Amino acid sequence: MKKNGEKDSERINFHEGHRERVRKRILADPELKSFSPHEVLEFLLFYAVPRKDTNELAHKLIHAFGSLSAVFDADIEDLIAFPGLPETAAYLIKSILPITDAYLRDSKAENAALNTYSEVRYYVDHSGMSLDPKQEYVGAIFLDINGRVRNSAKISTGDGTSATVNIPVLYRLSAACKASKVIIFHNHPGDNMYPSMNDLAATCVVIITLASLGITVTDHIIRGDANRYFSFYMNDLLEDLIELCSPFINIDKYLSERRPLFNDDMANSVILNEADSAELKEEIRKMFSNEKIKSYMDDAIRRFEAERKEKKK
Repeated sequence: MKKNGEKDSERINFHEGHRERVRKRILADPELKSFSPHEVLEFLLFYAVPRKDTNELAHKLIHAFGSLSAVFDADIEDLIAFPGLPETAAYLIKSILPITDAYLRDSKAENAALNTYSEVRYYVDHSGMSLDPKQEYVGAIFLDINGRVRNSAKISTGDGTSATVNIPVLYRLSAACKASKVIIFHNHPGDNMYPSMNDLAATCVVIITLASLGITVTDHIIRGDANRYFSFYMNDLLEDLIELCSPFINIDKYLSERRPLFNDDMANSVILNEADSAELKEEIRKMFSNEKIKSYMDDAIRRFEAERKEKKK
């Protein structure tokens, strides 16, 4: 109610600049320690309820649901039905907890130290890189010297049978985050977990490319169905491939800087039988003669040149 002699303009001016003052309080107190529960909710509602006093609405919501946390935990139907609360505000309130959860998962993932196969498998499963199990893709996890995650990304996507490593993208991302180690992984839709000749050749090109940046390949992991995985390192293939690349890298330095993962997940690890292992190792020995690596290197160079030309446009 208006007091005697009070003008409408004076009553309106009482709230003028209120939202800006609250925003400045947020900047001064980012942990919201000086904010009461209704003030926290009031601030949030600024962004869904324009040109209206959200203080009273915040009070009503907390009174109706019992607490600030109960407002965030409320069913979306109850929020939409709440008198005076716009539907956009209801959805904003309901999005806070999922957004917070996503932030915490991402924050934890970025600082995670990956030293075991179960940790790598968990990271890949929760990183958002593993999407369509029917489509083959290649991803990479970029680590510092202590195995902490610097970055991770999907490098390329193929079809249901194959995917090619995008070497320029891998090179650029590795350099950008100053990685010391990289774990390459890709999936094999279906039951076949064994690496193909393309997988072996691509791994060699990755080893050579990243060695030019002083980065070692910790492992190349093939993911399959039902949490099964094939490790190049555990099957003694990675060291063979590194030796194959010895004309192009400082192999002694490379091997001394490489830190393998600890295998704490044998139950899900696919290990080659003796005959298949011997066959793959023989194929590795033939790789230079069958031009596979040369073909991959030529393709990588073409991609680099194409990117360079595109940037100059």
